[in-house]
Amino acid sequence: MKDLEDYLNSKIGISINKNLELLRTAFTKIQLDELSNKTIAVVGTNGKTSTVNFIYRLLRSNQKSCLMFTSPHLVHYTERLKSDTDLDLQRFLSFLNNFEDKNNIVLGYFETLFLLACKSYLESDSEYFICEAGIGGKLDTTSIIQSKNVVLTSIGKDHQDLLGYTDQEVLDQKILISSNIENLFTGDINDELISFIENNYSHIKNNYLLRDIVNTLNYDLLNLMANQKNYLVALYVVSTLLNTDIVNERKKINFETIEGRFEIINENPTRILDGAHNLDGVKHLLNDYEKQYSFNKTDIFIGVKKGKDLEKIISLIENRKKYNIYFIEENTFYDQENPAKYFDYCHKTNIGYEVVNLDAFSSNKNPSILLGSLYLIGEYKKRKLV
Repeated sequence: MKDLEDYLNSKIGISINKNLELLRTAFTKIQLDELSNKTIAVVGTNGKTSTVNFIYRLLRSNQKSCLMFTSPHLVHYTERLKSDTDLDLQRFLSFLNNFEDKNNIVLGYFETLFLLACKSYLESDSEYFICEAGIGGKLDTTSIIQSKNVVLTSIGKDHQDLLGYTDQEVLDQKILISSNIENLFTGDINDELISFIENNYSHIKNNYLLRDIVNTLNYDLLNLMANQKNYLVALYVVSTLLNTDIVNERKKINFETIEGRFEIINENPTRILDGAHNLDGVKHLLNDYEKQYSFNKTDIFIGVKKGKDLEKIISLIENRKKYNIYFIEENTFYDQENPAKYFDYCHKTNIGYEVVNLDAFSSNKNPSILLGSLYLIGEYKKRKLV
């Protein structure tokens, strides 16, 4: 697969092509209709990848064939496409090259992988295409599908310069990934936003709520871990689309975990990987961690991509009074923010910290968590594979 890999590597760092209508011309109307009907589009601030993975597992356990597209990958780009059958991706290189030549454009990395995923689905016998959006939804590349089935996992503050500064502005960007929604599945969304959805988006025919399934199963929504909420949303999606009775399945529910999301890699001492990279994600992580463990102190090793509001994340961690902060030294992973940018803030607010290399997490003898970016988690896994 060397030729395709070289082609994809040449795309890294190329800016996004904003012409969504042009991207739609990569497929015929019949193909676009098939994608719209059979795609389960997943949007949200947090929880997208775990929800996509849960949906995939549940469909497979019900003998349904499917192809899954996620973003980003941790180690290799092939992680973004998963199928129950072997994928011969090399054969689609000419499709990508011809599209660029015909339209005199250079596709970006995400666009290329997404078109590759769509083409792979259309050329397969898969019954469902489970698709994780990139940033936002309305202007995201994945919106070219205009999916009839959309999952909205959560609404929070991230990429605000692109998506807006209020929950309603962010919601608008996420939910308008499709103007043709037959089934919307809403996850951990507050009552105010649920009411806003019901009163402002007439293009949605059916809205299925996480709180309804939680009530049906007699669970306590507040005490559920984030992954458990995502699993219930996925179960609701699959039960609805396959027309199965979730109430009769209640005794069979065993909550699962997804590798790379609150991944426990060691128990003595406890070491956890989590891709949490914004304030809400870190809050969920710490809440879940404290439900599961009662250590007096835990070491947090953190590194973030450029553009993240690390000051609020640091403040949240410090206010818990249970954590020691270690910054991962700069140039450890792709597009990393230099931690020195936050030293003055830490000094002014009397927050203690150390700067360490990634090996310090691996050799640490105390309970510890590595968080802040999936690229950081990916770099850790790459080093462990060497």
